[in-house]
Amino acid sequence: MFFLKKRQAELITSLAETANLRRSAELLHMTQPAASKVLAQIEAELGFTLFDRSSSGTVPTVFGAMLIPYAREILHSAQRIQDELARLGQSRQRCLKIGALPTATISIVPELVCSLMEHVKGLQVSIEDGTVLPLLEKLRVGKLDLVIGRSSEQIDLTGFNRIILDYEPMVLVCGRQHPLASKARITSDDLHQCNWIFPPEDTYANLRLIELCDRYGLNQPHILIRSSVTMSNVILLERQNLIAALPLGIAQYFIDQGILHILPTTQTVNFGEMVLYTHKDSIYAPNANLINKVCAMMKSEKVNS
Repeated sequence: MFFLKKRQAELITSLAETANLRRSAELLHMTQPAASKVLAQIEAELGFTLFDRSSSGTVPTVFGAMLIPYAREILHSAQRIQDELARLGQSRQRCLKIGALPTATISIVPELVCSLMEHVKGLQVSIEDGTVLPLLEKLRVGKLDLVIGRSSEQIDLTGFNRIILDYEPMVLVCGRQHPLASKARITSDDLHQCNWIFPPEDTYANLRLIELCDRYGLNQPHILIRSSVTMSNVILLERQNLIAALPLGIAQYFIDQGILHILPTTQTVNFGEMVLYTHKDSIYAPNANLINKVCAMMKSEKVNS
């Protein structure tokens, strides 16, 4: 069985970044012959050439490109366990790192964190929001323990375990001051005249909102803002005559606060279920027990709902 040592992983990741053996050796405080020897040892053990030297520098072969993510994961995992050991030694406190879509930070994450605080003593929780692809990449290399995001056929999910949490229909919303807020029926012509907040272009949500617009014959919606930051979007909706899409549960929360209005449209769209993602084959998970506990809690909550 093949294992990369930390020094070997450092050299491979450095070569991937610098494309220069001499420069990588300097950064790792090695001589160039020593770096060449380390690389040769890895290639001999694997039986493949990992990097080719050319006029453009030291570039990875197809085998090297496959090994680079593995080397990065080793280094991230090593750093993570060092951080966790230091934290535990200083304060006897563990840290669970959660990544989530902005919409999930308003709905699912607060409930989860409250349950963890009740059942797990001495726990610190770190929450990071963002779009699904960057968050899953951080989960893949061990920078996050779990991710809460939407399902999508655009994402390669072979490396992750998934628990489907919930499905909420998306609704179109506006501020209470918007001219459409007083209408009992919304037509295609009404939507043609609107200014929109859309999700970022590289997201699944963007594709599905375009699909919804297509159903109303709106081929080129007038997009003024692209944002996945829920609170910013809500404030903008309250201050400007814009419309946007929100999950029903979150929209209802802001309706109860007297801020938003749901447009009475006849069409809806599925932006995908909310999913809890965990890493399937991580080299080392410092919080494996905590992650298992979260999965059990979420499964139990789903059964009881």
